[in-house]
Amino acid sequence: MNSQPLIVVEPPDSRGLRVVRVRGEIVGRAWSLQDLRRLLRSAGIPDDLDLKDSAHVHWRGGGFETWPARPWERRATSVLMAAGLLVTAAVLGRIGKTDISEALTYGGRVAGATFLFASAVELIAAIAVLDYWGKRRWVFSGAAVLIGVAIALGVNTLLLFMQIDAREYTPYAWIWPTVLVWSFWALWKVNPQQVWRQSPHPKRVAIGAAVTALIAIANLIYSQVYIPYANPVTMGMVVKFGKPRLNAERTVVYLPMAVTLKNNGKVSFYILGSLYEVYGRSADFTEKARGMKDWKRDLQTGGDVQRNNEVLGRELISSGTIMADEGGTFLEPGDDFTEDKIVVISAASKFDSIDGSARAVVMRKDRATVSGDYASSATASWSEDLSHAENAPEWVAQAGDEYIRFHARLYYSTEILNVTRRPRYVTLWRVAHKSSNVKYDEYADITAIITLKGEEGRGMSALEWDEISESYGLLTVFTGTVREPFAALLSPTVQP
Repeated sequence: MNSQPLIVVEPPDSRGLRVVRVRGEIVGRAWSLQDLRRLLRSAGIPDDLDLKDSAHVHWRGGGFETWPARPWERRATSVLMAAGLLVTAAVLGRIGKTDISEALTYGGRVAGATFLFASAVELIAAIAVLDYWGKRRWVFSGAAVLIGVAIALGVNTLLLFMQIDAREYTPYAWIWPTVLVWSFWALWKVNPQQVWRQSPHPKRVAIGAAVTALIAIANLIYSQVYIPYANPVTMGMVVKFGKPRLNAERTVVYLPMAVTLKNNGKVSFYILGSLYEVYGRSADFTEKARGMKDWKRDLQTGGDVQRNNEVLGRELISSGTIMADEGGTFLEPGDDFTEDKIVVISAASKFDSIDGSARAVVMRKDRATVSGDYASSATASWSEDLSHAENAPEWVAQAGDEYIRFHARLYYSTEILNVTRRPRYVTLWRVAHKSSNVKYDEYADITAIITLKGEEGRGMSALEWDEISESYGLLTVFTGTVREPFAALLSPTVQP
């Protein structure tokens, strides 16, 4: 005779679940009487069976009324656990989706793909929460949740450190510390030691999670630190005068000038602004040798020291841009660009020589993207009637100097910086100065700065300038000065 009862209900485990056996076979686990009835029904036991009848039901470790599971606490825990994982998945997905298609470096795009993969892992972990805080039918649910929590802990720690390092507030700034605190709570709830003990292949799971994290961090460091350090901006810029021509009346000199820009480095860069200048230099030849006092005056005004030639001054003959579509123009490694100009000079001028030079303001293309409205953002310092209306900041120009200003937003090279840094803006001034030096007439200038919104008028310290240059590769490249004797332009060999 078989003395085994029809139904056996085992003692509650640590979460309040009771294993249910029917005819010696496990049919499931129950949280409550209602849950038990559902299991029995699926096993073919009628609903009218008296569960208090010891002849049919054997209760172990607690009777009919022993159901210690706390469903509301369990559900609240699972909801809070899933919420943290979903928030992390959303952040990783946002960063990954943007960087995989828009990051400015190959390493940044690989990091974007890694972040997308990590986002998918977080979503799987959020789904696994339902099973892990439920009946745990999936053997890997605990490991999936633990990996998701570990990724959330690592990512939010990294982003929090980057936010602290920047010392700036962004709309995302409150997420990192909140999810970080949640991560420690989640680790405590998950109980890593128990999860690894129950996981079929704990070492493989741990190695997979570690490799994913290392790839993301390594690519981030490679794209943001190593590449800029190893590949500085290297730009060649040369000015050359061509063969001059006189008009038929020999009253006007046409002097060709070519300005060439070449990217000699391994990194692309934007041309934010460019400027060429041609000056006529006046000098007075003296039979008597000039003395030390004269030389000191030459040095003080930035001129050349001449034994028998005193520089009287310079006059601006021609000035303008080299590249028309600045801001959106960039040079890839090995590319070059040449702009030809024709300088028109009166043959009656009393110049000693003609001086030509050029400069360009450039920015690394792998550090930030210039918004498309840069070229159309030009604003002038004068009103419609051409009268002076506004002064530039003191560090840019003196009161009364005229300028044209370009201003646009920059977008960082990776979405990680976009979510941990406040937006930066590039501002460029093309200035026409009125010199206070009696030896020099009006002269042109160009300068640029990258700042937070509304701070472009504030003068920067030398340390801040170095930081901007290092962070964005912002620098001004100068050519040497090419000089041609004015008499040579009027030589009889110069034919119209």
